[in-house]
Amino acid sequence: MFGHKCFLRIGPLEDSSINGLYRDSYELLSCEYGFAQGADPNGKAQSEVRGGTINMVYPNVPPQEIVAWMLKSGKVEDGAIVICDSNDVPLEKVYFEKGVCTSMKVEYQQSGNGYVSTTIQVDVRKISVGNISIEKRWVNIK
Repeated sequence: MFGHKCFLRIGPLEDSSINGLYRDSYELLSCEYGFAQGADPNGKAQSEVRGGTINMVYPNVPPQEIVAWMLKSGKVEDGAIVICDSNDVPLEKVYFEKGVCTSMKVEYQQSGNGYVSTTIQVDVRKISVGNISIEKRWVNIK
């Protein structure tokens, strides 16, 4: 049985235990992030690594903290995504700095057990997975 859980923490990640995550974070239905770089026809890398977009689905009406993040243009937040295994042990922590909520969509659907979901897209200036980081060169945002 698949028992992994994924959490969004807005602000510093002070407690990544399962109790801390349930208390101070939002449990997500899904989360997606990735990296890419251009390659020539032979497969040789030809561009800088791109990345820093995090897509998430929160299985409920969006909390006011997320609505405020979306509606205040240019509002930046630091935070983390924590993925836990079926024993509630953190498997991976993805930290981000200067994240801007660039898209939010609330969807109501009368089927199944969940009727409401919120899709959130966050573009971040810096994203770190383990001890590896990538930082974008943003203009007009300090």
